Parts: sequence; C-alpha cells; structure tokens
Amino acid sequence: MSEQPHVGLSLVNKAPMGMLITALIAVIANVLLELNIITLGYAVAGGVISAALLLAYWLGKGGLFFILGVSLPLVLVLFTPLASITALLNLVSGFFFGFCAALFIYKLVSPKF
Repeated sequence: MSEQPHVGLSLVNKAPMGMLITALIAVIANVLLELNIITLGYAVAGGVISAALLLAYWLGKGGLFFILGVSLPLVLVLFTPLASITALLNLVSGFFFGFCAALFIYKLVSPKF
C-alpha cells in the first residue's frame, strides 16, 4: 500500500502555475494602476512564512503550525496599509505568489517530489 501525501502537500505540484498567475496579476495591477512595492513586499514575505508554517503542519510537526499558518493572512490584512485597490491586489497576489514560491522551493529540495 503506497503512502498518500497529505492533501495540503498536493498543492506543491501546482505551485509553478500559481506563481505565474499571481505574478501576472501583480504586474498588471502595478502597471495599470499604481506601484505599491512596500505592500507587495510584505505580502510576499507573509506568503512565504505562511507556507513554511503550513508545510510544517502537513509534515506532522503539530497543530500549532496550522493555526499560525492560516492566521497570518489576517495579520497581514490588519497591519498592512490598504489605501487603494492596488494595495489590496498587491496584498492578495503577493501573498499567494510568496506561498507558491515557498512550495516550489520545497518541491525542488524535497526528494519526495
């Protein structure tokens, strides 16, 4: 009987497509609307941290990692200045870009994938 990966780990194989889509959204938002690089930077960092925490949970390190990983987007929304629609687009697309980037890096370094 083969061991099935945790459902969250199935996202690892979809990470490159997620990076492409979210990067495209961020580029369009920044070209057509206004550049908001600070919000984008916070969002990417938050996505990477959230993915790292959720990877720890998916790999069996404990439920606290799940709680922290899914709470991080709320913390980003609360503490990131969202003065325009571009800032919100950067927050969402940047978060998911960072999340997908961390999963893609995990895919590259993990022998399982």
